[in-house]
Amino acid sequence: MKDLGALVKELVDHPTELEWFEFKHDTNKPSMIGERISAIANSCAMMERFYGYVVWGVEDGTHKILGTEFKPETQKVKGQELKSWLHNNLSDNAEFYFDETTVDDHRVVILTIHASKHRPVAFQNCEYIRDGSYTKKLMDRPQLASRLWSALNRQSVEMMAAVEDCSPGDVRHLLAHDSFLTMLNLPDPTNEQSLMDLLVDNDVIVKQDNGLYTVTVLGALLFAKDLSKFDRIGRRALRIIKYNGTSKSDIARQEQDFRGYAVGFEDNMRTLMLMLPSSEVITTGKAELREQYSVVAIREILANAMIHQDLGTTGMNLSIEVFSNRVEISNPGPILVDKERLIDAAPRSRNEKVATMMRRVKLCEELGSGWDKIVESCEKGIFPVPTVYSDDNGTRVVLTAPTTYTEMNIEERLWNCYMHACSCFSKGGFLTNSSLRDRFGLERNNTNMVRMSNLIAEAKTRNLIKVVDENTSTRMYRYVPFWA
Repeated sequence: MKDLGALVKELVDHPTELEWFEFKHDTNKPSMIGERISAIANSCAMMERFYGYVVWGVEDGTHKILGTEFKPETQKVKGQELKSWLHNNLSDNAEFYFDETTVDDHRVVILTIHASKHRPVAFQNCEYIRDGSYTKKLMDRPQLASRLWSALNRQSVEMMAAVEDCSPGDVRHLLAHDSFLTMLNLPDPTNEQSLMDLLVDNDVIVKQDNGLYTVTVLGALLFAKDLSKFDRIGRRALRIIKYNGTSKSDIARQEQDFRGYAVGFEDNMRTLMLMLPSSEVITTGKAELREQYSVVAIREILANAMIHQDLGTTGMNLSIEVFSNRVEISNPGPILVDKERLIDAAPRSRNEKVATMMRRVKLCEELGSGWDKIVESCEKGIFPVPTVYSDDNGTRVVLTAPTTYTEMNIEERLWNCYMHACSCFSKGGFLTNSSLRDRFGLERNNTNMVRMSNLIAEAKTRNLIKVVDENTSTRMYRYVPFWA
């Protein structure tokens, strides 16, 4: 529950008004309020604060609490309710609300203003900013405009509010704080405040001006006990679905884990592995079960899907779908790099803080090394390299069940040939006819040598690979990816 009195006391303790809050006694001109909402929203974004405030009932110069007669719920502008009029005259990214409380027996009204998101908040098509304690047009303050846009471009969904106004008890109820401490190898805090401080230091929660806490999207997404308790990200819970056969027409089993990704990751991997088929192979006279997919690859792809999903979109869930001949892992948002450059591309992450935390709790590899590990593990087990499909709506990574070289179509062969060249080059080596035979698990005979030569020739024709040195004999040719 909000402690509005504590918020007012915290604000009046400041020696002067700042860019993110202002005091009024009874002044309530609607245009003034609209300008302040624009200015304070933009200043909060520039200063990377969640909220700003206008407080009625406090004398500006002395900060003495006097009380106010201003009643926003009954004030009208040309017959229209004040709040409705403000919404109609502000840009659609403006978020604000009025509260009322009593402080030292005086009635006080608080206007809470959310920081602007993605672009400046405008009032009547004009953007405002606070310059110290003054409200100015943004166009008249180019240096502040530059700072504001820089801050807006740095904004991340991860640090936005998943739920606000939480007491320490609420935080403990919503978040698996024991798992947080264990996974980060942190000592048990000596008291409740020490726990809150640890969570704040790791961006899991943010302390509000009223002494309560905001659980960030980052904190909820990774450490929630139940994501459905968070309206903003409740639909981000991981779904695992197993189908009978190769189509979606017959669901055999489905699971949805509402725990945060970090909390539920290992359990979800175990659930998934139990759904996957395995085959019996004879080694050294003993029958052993062999997985049909690379566990390492699945783990890395799932972690990537969690990290790189577009948290700003709706309509698509993070999901794993298991068919009789393939596994598909899907996440909202298009892939950030060309799929041909998955191995060599400069590290990029849509959600840097999620990526950092996932690495800290050892659920994924160092940034940029995931696909190197995926390809290497698939080649070691002679599994097909996963295929990536992406459009504006989402990304889907498909792992196919083991197939022989002759069962693969030409596109599958070329993709695995190209990724082999990328993997070799990333380790300081080269693709050769011999290495490609080994990659496909083929015996070293003339027939397979010719097969590899034909595949290499097709890969060259399609500009997927190139020869390192054409001045050597054909049998000695070594190949690298086209971008090398």
